[in-house]
Amino acid sequence: MTKFDEVCRAYQQARRRFLEYEGECREFARSLVDGIIDYFEWPHNQEITYIPLGEEINPNNRFYALAGAMRMDDESFWHFGVELRVEEPGGSHPIPFLMSFFIKKDGPHFVVKLGPQGKEIRIHEDKQGKEDELRPFYDVVFQHMLQFFARNYQDAITNQVMQPGFIMLTNNLLP
Repeated sequence: MTKFDEVCRAYQQARRRFLEYEGECREFARSLVDGIIDYFEWPHNQEITYIPLGEEINPNNRFYALAGAMRMDDESFWHFGVELRVEEPGGSHPIPFLMSFFIKKDGPHFVVKLGPQGKEIRIHEDKQGKEDELRPFYDVVFQHMLQFFARNYQDAITNQVMQPGFIMLTNNLLP
């Protein structure tokens, strides 16, 4: 085997490990989002849209699979947006909003940030998909949603929000 062959083999192994890491993070992200949807009993007839963060969104082509929406940032966090729709009771005045998640794996823990400036939350890989053990995390997401609509909705609707947070109105992100 030549030195070139050895370098190619090392690259192949490194690439395989990276793809496995990406797959682990993607499966955790999918499990986390599915858990949130189940925990909140979000209506199943509503579309859940994954959106890449930090890119201009084309309103005519905005449907991504989770894998297509995930990007890696400078701190090695995989980030993506999840768009949901909220409405007044009875279905009137619907408005889409986006939650931004940042996820990376550190040993046996996944590190999750809610938004680019969010506090890091460590979740052991064994808790993946276990609603009872993730209830505290889901409660934090729920509190962020309530706080957004109670305190930040008016600023968001009038485009006065300068710093993107965990929750943003999607209408403000569209061109």
